[in-house]
Amino acid sequence: MPARQRWARWFLWLVLALAIAVGAGSRLLDSLPPPPQHASVAPSVLYDRYGTPIAEIGPSVPHASLGLEDMAPALVDALVAVLDPSFLERDGVDAGVYTAALGRLWGEPDPARDGIMRRYLKTVHDPHDGAASEARLLLAELRLGRQLSRPEILERFANIVYLGRGAYGVHAAASAWYGIPASDLTVTQAAYIASLVDAPWGVDAVSGPAGDRYRSSRENRDRVLVTMYEHGMLTSDELATGRSQPVPAGVRPAAALGVGTAGGGTPDGGVLDAAAAGFVRMLITEAGLTAAVGQAYVELVGRYGIHRVVTGGLHVTTSVDVPAQRAAVQAVRAQLDSAAGPVAGADVAVLDRSGDLRVLVNAAGATAAGAVDVEAALRPRPLGDLLGPAADVVGAWIAGDDETFTGGVPFAGDVTQVAEAFGIVATGGERRTLRIVLEAGDTPPSRSLPDRDTDRWPMQRTPVTAATSITELRAGMDSLTLPSGVPALGRAGASAGTGDAWFAGWTTHYTAAVRITARPPTAEIDLAPAAGELFVAVLDPLQHPP
Repeated sequence: MPARQRWARWFLWLVLALAIAVGAGSRLLDSLPPPPQHASVAPSVLYDRYGTPIAEIGPSVPHASLGLEDMAPALVDALVAVLDPSFLERDGVDAGVYTAALGRLWGEPDPARDGIMRRYLKTVHDPHDGAASEARLLLAELRLGRQLSRPEILERFANIVYLGRGAYGVHAAASAWYGIPASDLTVTQAAYIASLVDAPWGVDAVSGPAGDRYRSSRENRDRVLVTMYEHGMLTSDELATGRSQPVPAGVRPAAALGVGTAGGGTPDGGVLDAAAAGFVRMLITEAGLTAAVGQAYVELVGRYGIHRVVTGGLHVTTSVDVPAQRAAVQAVRAQLDSAAGPVAGADVAVLDRSGDLRVLVNAAGATAAGAVDVEAALRPRPLGDLLGPAADVVGAWIAGDDETFTGGVPFAGDVTQVAEAFGIVATGGERRTLRIVLEAGDTPPSRSLPDRDTDRWPMQRTPVTAATSITELRAGMDSLTLPSGVPALGRAGASAGTGDAWFAGWTTHYTAAVRITARPPTAEIDLAPAAGELFVAVLDPLQHPP
């Protein structure tokens, strides 16, 4: 066969293979599931282990979804200009974008160069569903570009993007920054809000020099205005007018929203985390749950990312046992009321045999009015002081290295770690990973009570090798019997330097640690008996009858 015919045949086979591949790829894209439905914002709800709502985490500013036709045209132009000026001019699968995305599979991803589609997908996908990988993001982009039009994608992104001051989406941002609807934004205001896509702290952050504290915000806004002008979205007069306006002009005071300071309280008793733009509202306020919800909040953000937690409508089952928590709070209040003079506060943590945090109380002593504040954080204390003679044995298990564990541990975390460490002793050398978030999903959990003898959520077990030290520590535990008749082992101690007393121990089902913090001067005060009494008062209501 002549060489020309062979090449022609090979060429025809290549064309046929490409046609089959394109057809198969097109059918594959058409068969992909629809893109994630997260164009609206819903707060996440935290529940105790029995399905009782205990807290809500959501945005600080009321949210509403808008169509592009309900937004000021200048705002739509500004968003496109800051992210991808030619975004609306293309449609469907964009070969250039995906060629660049394929290049990122073998290179270092650059978030600053992400377009609207990728930013939207990174926002609605939580990091642990695998969508954060470049390959999965590329597939998700192909699906999104195939199944939604460019205006629909832009509309979805505009309705969920974080734009500072606890505002998710352009409706909330227009209200938070200017107190007006998104349809009434001027060109300058729209450019400023669009500039917050990459710098959402805006004028509330003093990042410029003393003589020009708004310089960074002004430069970001003007960069958007210039890009809009370069792409024919503004006239030269509109550009000059926009750049001449001061950034704070028309900006609503942050104090009116209660979002001026990180960690500040709000009128309805919630706590705002300004750095994360999340608002926590306690649904149960009398059970001293702030410390437990705080730990759950941190764990959730680490697992799902702040945007998913605040806006994704998660229903989160925690390990918290509200009836036991209430009983513990009552025991702590009774203890602090009876010893208000020398006692500054108390911390209590109870873990069950799966490593789940059932109870966490962090309480300050009596106030001037005589009431006990169960929500106040105590000053950090060194773990070595808390553990006393046991510090050398369990220190490495608690913090992983001696240098870390000898430092202070803030906000009730120390008593939780002490309980975890003594849980290792209780199991004879098995670490059960401490957890407070048990599961999260899109629907509320069942309200049925699980059997306490059944491990509903599988535990994570890790053997600990220091068997000799564990045996020695177990041998030093004191035997006691709870009022319910359940036997327990425990160990008490006190710090000569601070007067703090601690008691840690366990029963068949639970491990508990108690810390009572003394007021100075503490030289003549012995709070170890009080710590033991509190241990019994907290642990006994949780036990099975004999």
